[in-house]
Amino acid sequence: MTTMPAEANFSELVQRPEDTVARMQVSARKGLRLHRRDAEDLYLTTAARAARAVEVVDSITRMFAALLKEGPAAVDLLTRVFPEAFPWVRFLPDGAVREFLVEFVETARASTDPGTIEPISQVIAEWKHTAEIYADPELYAALTAGHGDVDFGDVPAPEAAGE
Repeated sequence: MTTMPAEANFSELVQRPEDTVARMQVSARKGLRLHRRDAEDLYLTTAARAARAVEVVDSITRMFAALLKEGPAAVDLLTRVFPEAFPWVRFLPDGAVREFLVEFVETARASTDPGTIEPISQVIAEWKHTAEIYADPELYAALTAGHGDVDFGDVPAPEAAGE
């Protein structure tokens, strides 16, 4: 069961900062989701708690990177259990699941140094979209018509396509 953080409007933090921050301290996640009317919500937590979360992610990433280096048996095991974390990989061909696993772990490992999760999120989104294509036989047929499983490489970003 996932526990949700406490929630408040951003205006509450501005008008009653001590009361609002106190709500963060008693929430199960020790965080506070701040709703903003005209922008993305914010998440308020302590710096120490955020640093611990980064340390945990970094440690787990290092563990998985080390497992991948152990050899084919470890990679096979991780590939078999990967659907527990990402159920939609069941729609990918077997080789693609392994490719996603390696790209995911390598990207996560590279992302820990600059301290950003955006590249990891991007890898997950891209592979999930790939799985969606494989899950839809009509879409897969339309996208591969006359091309089979040929990979034509990276697709340029829409704004760069016309240049």
